[in-house]
Amino acid sequence: MNKIFLSIITILAVVAVTATATLALFSDTETSTGNTFAAGTLNLNLDGANTNVVKFNLPNIKPGDSGCAYWTVKNVGTVDGYLDLENKTVVNYENTCIDSETEIGDSSCGPGTDQGELGGELSYVIFDDFDYDCMQDGGETQYAFGDFNNLPGKVIADIALPAGAEKYLALSWSLSFNAGNYIQTDSVVLGMTFKLRQTTGQ
Repeated sequence: MNKIFLSIITILAVVAVTATATLALFSDTETSTGNTFAAGTLNLNLDGANTNVVKFNLPNIKPGDSGCAYWTVKNVGTVDGYLDLENKTVVNYENTCIDSETEIGDSSCGPGTDQGELGGELSYVIFDDFDYDCMQDGGETQYAFGDFNNLPGKVIADIALPAGAEKYLALSWSLSFNAGNYIQTDSVVLGMTFKLRQTTGQ
């Protein structure tokens, strides 16, 4: 009986030693610390600045005149974006009426806003001017056109503008040869807001 008991003890001891030896394997540990998350920037420059840009100051236009100017729009941030023409303002001024206007029945001669007719006679085209020559060539996308009074309040252009990239947006204008005397002394003030967004359709 004692021999049997001792044999069992011996077998158990051997199993214990074997199990202990099996656990002594190679291992290695590496760490990943200091992981940092920082917000990027979405920053639009217009003609190299973050201030208001005046492109047109034309005090003496007449029927048949035309012109063009372009804006250099650049994403100076670190995040890719999409450029939209966010909104516009068009304000017509009659300023005063001279005989040539009143003789044809122009009675909107007050000093207030939106009494002038010039905005309805000025045509425009807004386009992507790849070669910044202020002429719409083949392949250059047209975003809006018409007369100033009917310029859309918001144009979702979704122009891709990656970080560091720049584009040239042009506005060409013309005053109809058929514009009558009623536009004399009138003026129109145009304002446009460009916006850079993170995704399309915002």
